[in-house]
Amino acid sequence: MGLSVAKAIVQAHKGKITAENKNGKGLTITILL
Repeated sequence: MGLSVAKAIVQAHKGKITAENKNGKGLTITILL
């Protein structure tokens, strides 16, 4: 599932999606519904 699809689903449920870069140690994506 692409991030754009996930974003559309989260927005449809009036949720929030955020991404945080860990400076070379990966990416954390948080989804709140």
